[in-house]
Amino acid sequence: MKRVITWCSILLIIGLLIPFINAQTGYPPPCTEVKQVKLDTDQTKRQILAEFVSRCVSNSSWKNDKGIVLLREYQNEEGKVCWLLSPSIDDTYKDNPPNRFASFNGDIILVFDADSRGMSKESTGDKDALNQCLAQIIGDRVYIRPSIKSRWTNNVMPFTNHKMKSGARRIQGGNGGSLIIVFNADGSYQKLLPV
Repeated sequence: MKRVITWCSILLIIGLLIPFINAQTGYPPPCTEVKQVKLDTDQTKRQILAEFVSRCVSNSSWKNDKGIVLLREYQNEEGKVCWLLSPSIDDTYKDNPPNRFASFNGDIILVFDADSRGMSKESTGDKDALNQCLAQIIGDRVYIRPSIKSRWTNNVMPFTNHKMKSGARRIQGGNGGSLIIVFNADGSYQKLLPV
């Protein structure tokens, strides 16, 4: 009887500790094609990411509970590590999906390899598998681009009376909320706006 009570006590203690163990380690990603990395490895990087996410929310770069961060990681011509941070609310990442991502306070950051000018390198691996995995990770955080690329219109061109082929389009200039971070060897950093 004493042995049964001892075993029950041990099982009860183990049963009570399992939720705490899982809470400390978090939950693994739903797939393995895209590798999870840790970007906020020090207080400076944590602060940079927190400020950028906060700016995306406050200046309406993210709308209607949609938004992820696209991070292009590279070394500039001087050999300094740089991040090009951009807000995104749609699934344009699918054209060239990355093979790394990070989770930061519940937000998703897609990590792209880039050349010395911050331009994304072509992704390696099976794009369909990467996109399927990223879709599970990102969930409903982005809008899905429409498959139809044309717009109906009943307008005619001025002076010629020829029917216009497509409805109005609006293109906006600017950097779209992007930010370049240049990390110096002494632990300091610079913020630059891309041109």
